[in-house]
Amino acid sequence: MRAVKSKHQSHFRPTAGGSIWVHSPIEPSSQLVTEIAEFGPVRYLVAPNKSHHLFFAPFIEAFPNAQGYIAPGLADKRPDLCTYPELSPLEKPAWTTELTPIFVQGLPIINETVWFHSASGTLILTDFLFCFVTEHTGLARMVARLLGVYDQLAMSRTMKLLIKDKTALARTVDALLALDVERIALAHDQIIEHDAKHKLSAAFNWLKK
Repeated sequence: MRAVKSKHQSHFRPTAGGSIWVHSPIEPSSQLVTEIAEFGPVRYLVAPNKSHHLFFAPFIEAFPNAQGYIAPGLADKRPDLCTYPELSPLEKPAWTTELTPIFVQGLPIINETVWFHSASGTLILTDFLFCFVTEHTGLARMVARLLGVYDQLAMSRTMKLLIKDKTALARTVDALLALDVERIALAHDQIIEHDAKHKLSAAFNWLKK
């Protein structure tokens, strides 16, 4: 599976079928639509949590042959998306043979599903963790520092306050740390390719206390 990251969006193409799996779509500009089309037909589109959905419908319009999937509970927030199937541990879409879903427990504010592509060791995250690099200045740097995600992979301080079940969250973390993670693709800011597994573990040291 080949990965292409564009701004806040990741695209993955299964080599077996040559189609595109789109994660957390941004605005489908004509340039972006053209770039994606060069890789192959878009077959699947995923809104991975209850926050990343703004451009889901426009993206479906740009790629009408794609099948969309939404995060659990998103239809309550976006009734216009209620006709799309929810991501669920009980359902096994075709692409789960290449991308393993891990459902984040204990954090219903986002109901995020993260994904692991074992062939490349890539873990795909949306809002579960953040890491803003030192190139940021001004307000962006100040906000990142306040949230505890400046120059380090971490859960934001505000997200920690929204945890409803710490034990359930710990089970999710155990499942993530059992994976052979070599790379972490974040929806915001960057892809972590150096010492990814260690940084992932360090991001949850606070949960062990």
